[in-house]
This record gives sequence, structure tokens and C-alpha cells, in this order.
Amino acid sequence: MCACANRSFCPPTDRQRAKALGDICQLNDDISRAITIGIDECFLPFPIPNVGDWVTVHTEQGQTVQEFERTVRTVPHSSYRTIYVQPIGSFDHPRAPSLETICEFSRPFFPGCQIEILPRIDFTDFSKHGQNGMRINSYTKQPQYLTSFIIGHLKKMKRRERKHDRQELFCIGVTMADIYPGSNWNFVYGLASIDDGIGIYSFSRLDPLFPNAEMAGPCTDEVRILILKRSISVFVHEVIHLFGVEHCIYYLCMMNGTETEEEMDGQPLYLCPICLRKMYSAIGKEKKHFNVIQMYTKILELCKSLHFKDESAWYENRLNLLNTTANN
Repeated sequence: MCACANRSFCPPTDRQRAKALGDICQLNDDISRAITIGIDECFLPFPIPNVGDWVTVHTEQGQTVQEFERTVRTVPHSSYRTIYVQPIGSFDHPRAPSLETICEFSRPFFPGCQIEILPRIDFTDFSKHGQNGMRINSYTKQPQYLTSFIIGHLKKMKRRERKHDRQELFCIGVTMADIYPGSNWNFVYGLASIDDGIGIYSFSRLDPLFPNAEMAGPCTDEVRILILKRSISVFVHEVIHLFGVEHCIYYLCMMNGTETEEEMDGQPLYLCPICLRKMYSAIGKEKKHFNVIQMYTKILELCKSLHFKDESAWYENRLNLLNTTANN
């Protein structure tokens, strides 16, 4: 996605991972067990990267739990906890992922929050308020839209159309159109403006047939599952960024940065102990809603219903381990 290089990255040591997790003495039993029991059996350390992987292209220092808790960030509370999903452009294609399914899978990751899909808007609406930031990509020959223009439009919509809405925590724009963050970038999967609580994410390149997906027919079951899994991973990953969580370099984790499809497909649909603890802190006073066993149980049910076999096996194994130790 960009052309800089960082060849000095070394995966963290056990000691660095322990430091990143921090002191757990004041945590309740549920989250304490989830981030300490069976870690070596269930979580793989961050792998040695290949040339071209995210951490060899982008500088990542890692974010400890203590650093996360010191950041200024948006924290949900009882009257301020709705995550709005704003579809932009058409999703009326047999290969487009289901927004309803993506939102249903995402809900367990954000205990105490609501996720609501807003009525669809078009890119033509943007031109009413000036430029739409559109260009033709030199490689795909297809339209791309500049992320800053989309985020700016979503900010205007918030001020103009939802200015009396005291429920809004974040607004997430989603589109099947390709997007880019600047003239020196080829594309980006998504981008979050943490200060504004607004993000924009594209599912266009998640189809293996991109940029020719529009000309293709319906997916096979295998490809449908792949596109849906990628879409869920991108969506949940980027919403977690809006809570202030940075990329993970400690374990193989949903919050790892990804530069390639190979990295994306190797990324798990679960949070490592360090990122799970960050999300526990991110919920703020709504921690009463944060129950890891309930979260994992719901995600396991969804994995089974969507035929995510590897993910089902992981969540089932993790739940068995946590429940067994709880009963001993």
C-alpha cells in the first residue's frame, strides 16, 4: 500500500509481552483468567515477518496496556454507546458481504454498545457539498474515493442530521467502492479518524476477483466464506482502532497490521490477551457488560452458523479450557 521500509523489526520477547500486559492484580476473575490461563496453548507469538509484511513496511513500536490507558479516547457509557454503520454506495451485488451479518458478528466484541445500520447514501450526495475526491486508479482503471473527503462528509452528516443524537459513539462508513488516503498511496482497506470517532472501510479488495468482481457471478460457498471472514476482520479491527487500540505486535491477533492478502488471511478472528485487556479497559464504566465467557460463547455460535471451521475450533477449545479451570 505504500513504499517505505522498516527492516529492523524484531518480534517481542516473553518479557516484553508480560510488560505490555501489565499488572493484573486488580482485575476481576473473568478477565484475569482469560488473559492468563492457557496462553501458550491458545495464542501464537508474533511471527518473524517476511519481506513485504506490514511491520517491514511500517514502523510499529507496540502499545502496552499502560500506554493505552493513558491515552485520551472516547469511552462509552449508558447514554452514549451507539456505533452507527453508514453504507455508502450500492451493496446490491451477489458477491457483496452482508452488512447485517457483519454487524451481528461484531456485537459481542463491544459489550454494552449498540450497532445500528443507517439508511444508505450515494457518492453523488458528496458532490452537493463540493468535491468527492474521486480519481481513476492507474492500475485497476476503476474509480477510487479519497478517505478524507468521505470522513469530512460523515462529519457534516453528524452535525447536520444527527446533531441532537446523544447516543452516537462512533460512525463507520462502509462501501464496496475502492478508497485511498493520499496521492502517494495505491489504496487502503480502511482509515479511522480517532479524534472524530469516524472511520471509512472498503470491502472492494476483499473479493479474490477484484478488480473484476462486478463482472463475475455469485460466489461459491468457499469464496463467500472467505469474503465474509475478511470483511468481518477488517470491520472489527477498524472499529477497535476507534476505541484507541493500536496495532498489535505481541501475538498473532486480530489487531495485527496487514499489508497483503496472505497476512489478512493468516490473521485470527480473536484478540490476544493484551488487546482483550485493552478492550476491557476501553468499555469504561460499562465493564459490567464485559464477560469473556459470554463473549466467546456468542462468537462460537456465530462461527458455527457461518461455517468458519478454524475459528469455531479455536473458540470451542478456548471455552473448554476456561470453563474447565473455572470448575477446578
